[in-house]
Amino acid sequence: MKNIITIASKEFLDTLRDKRTLIMMVIIPILIFPLIFSLITKLQQNVINKEQRSSLVTGVINLDQENGLEKFLKGHEALTIVSVQDQAQLEQLIRKDSLQIGVIIEEGFTENLVNLKSAKVNVLYSETKLTIRERFSGLLNVYVSQILKDRIASQGLEESFIEPVKTEYINVASEQEVIGKLAGGFLPYLFVIFCFMGSMYPAIDLFTGEKERKTLETLLTSPVSRLEILVGKMAVVVSSGLLSAVLAIVGLFVAVRTTVGMPDIFAGMISGMLSVKFVLLLLAMLVPLTIFFAGVMVPLTIYAKTFKEAQSILSPMTFFVIFPAVIGLMPGIELTTVTALIPIVNISLATKEILAGTIQTPLLLITIVSLITYATISVLFCVRWFGKETHILR
Repeated sequence: MKNIITIASKEFLDTLRDKRTLIMMVIIPILIFPLIFSLITKLQQNVINKEQRSSLVTGVINLDQENGLEKFLKGHEALTIVSVQDQAQLEQLIRKDSLQIGVIIEEGFTENLVNLKSAKVNVLYSETKLTIRERFSGLLNVYVSQILKDRIASQGLEESFIEPVKTEYINVASEQEVIGKLAGGFLPYLFVIFCFMGSMYPAIDLFTGEKERKTLETLLTSPVSRLEILVGKMAVVVSSGLLSAVLAIVGLFVAVRTTVGMPDIFAGMISGMLSVKFVLLLLAMLVPLTIFFAGVMVPLTIYAKTFKEAQSILSPMTFFVIFPAVIGLMPGIELTTVTALIPIVNISLATKEILAGTIQTPLLLITIVSLITYATISVLFCVRWFGKETHILR
């Protein structure tokens, strides 16, 4: 045990002296969330303020000379009306961004309204402008609602006449369940990424780096067993990955406390994540997963001859980390006995259930036990691989 601690302490010092590892393991995890939240919040606020201040430049083709709709549009302070001659010109001006939306009031508009028929209006817009249609639709609905009320009053009817069946949809899920199910798997998944990235560079440096510097052979001749060397180095790799994840959680906490203007629903979801219970359950899954990562990375870094070769082998593995998480975020994919056995997918699904408050203890236990099993298998394989000189001195 003393030898393992000595090796681990020495490797920790070497790791912390490496700038690349330090940046990936400490700087990025602790700064990434405050930077992301600050930028997104400011960007969102700027977009909202700009939309609230700006007037919607609207082109109008009026084929029905006397009608209330054109008068309504011209009188609305949120609209700037531009008269246009034909539809081709209207479409061209919208494509050039000279106009944001176009309205064609069809011939017979007023006559149809008077005769209690449907009057037709064509609204031209570009789907690439995401909020324009919603803004104009909201304004137009005010006019349509007033026409509808006038019609109902003129016929001596109640408003309920046009709504024979009044349907009220009642959401039985709590706000916590909705947030947890919809977004709960995303942020915890980022911690998985940090575990992976935080482990990768120390693994490369402690094994391939030592081979490249010709110091691994010297270490193997020291009066320490090969197993103790491996355990000491793997302890550093695993600790580095977990340290990155913990620092990312700290960064998330700082971001929530310091970011001004964050949407309440988002702040509430993150605050729920930062509870002691959730963090402990998350770490209970991340610890075996990080050991599993280390057990996969170490044989590959032992196999590689140079730092560059090790980097080219391990970097594509990022996709194997991203792909299961994407599956876990897909709608309809739930935590079951089967999905609880799939690494990373099970963490993504389990964290959603934990945040929603609907986690089933048996499925959580299956998730944790399966991760521990994978970690054990990978470590045993790693020990076997490191025990052969043909692999080390390749």
